[in-house]
Amino acid sequence: MSQSVAERPAVVSVREERHGAIALRTADEIAAIERAGAVVAAALEAAQGVIRAGASTSEIDRAVRASIAGQGAEPSFLGYPNPNGGAAFPAACCVSVDNEVVHGIPGARTLRAGELVKIDVGARLDGWCADAAVAVVVPGAVDSALDAFVADSWETLHAGIAAMQPGARWSDIADRMQRLAVARGHGMVDGWHGHGVGRQVHEAPQAPSLVSHGLRAERDFTLLPGMVLAVEPILVLGGRGTIDADGCMQAQTAAAGADGWTVALPEGSVVCHVEHTVAVTRSGPRILTRRPANRAGCDSNTNHGGCGLTG
Repeated sequence: MSQSVAERPAVVSVREERHGAIALRTADEIAAIERAGAVVAAALEAAQGVIRAGASTSEIDRAVRASIAGQGAEPSFLGYPNPNGGAAFPAACCVSVDNEVVHGIPGARTLRAGELVKIDVGARLDGWCADAAVAVVVPGAVDSALDAFVADSWETLHAGIAAMQPGARWSDIADRMQRLAVARGHGMVDGWHGHGVGRQVHEAPQAPSLVSHGLRAERDFTLLPGMVLAVEPILVLGGRGTIDADGCMQAQTAAAGADGWTVALPEGSVVCHVEHTVAVTRSGPRILTRRPANRAGCDSNTNHGGCGLTG
């Protein structure tokens, strides 16, 4: 689940070491988050298993709920407070289709062949959280451009993750992601960002996947061993994003609709959202929401696009 720019990060435990407001996790704590990450990965696999033309988005949510419960965990999105004061999130996962960006509420909607479905799952196990998202084209229609778009989105994510070395500035990570997306001919969505993960599914800092003047001037930070971040670029198919002379992305903006949750671009747009929870270690990035490598396409264990990261 992406963090909106208006949302305040949750307070973390006072016993945790901090870098500013950013918690630095111990090796044991990272291992605990990785166990929650395994729950998330399994739930995403279960969700993918029910995607077909004619399936409802509520079927996806039921599969996620059952998978999480079966592993002795709880969904961290169910009952999540609305940052704008509306109703709490009513489902275990977010299911966003085509032009929907993030936070789609599962329900009676039935899927059609060729639609792009984004599934976002968070889980809490033994007091620790993890968060990840996948994008799946509903089987039954051949669209090589859409398949390439999904691959571009995974490549963008993995390029950012591969650069998450100790001592790097977050703005450099975001710059790497935005430049790859633009090079592939896509735009990006602003206003919904990656974030810290730990005792809560949303913690400090915000970790946008594109560069803005506000990031450079006020919200940038240096990566240190022990930081755990959800990284989640959101690309717009054929959006033709541009980067200005200051290195800032001219992004598309979106807002929640009438249900208070579902963020969408205009009809006809197609958006892709992929995500992993990642720990910064002394030896580099470590994906904590790795998925099995037996699916076609680019997932967390695929060395896609030469990024050099295999999860």
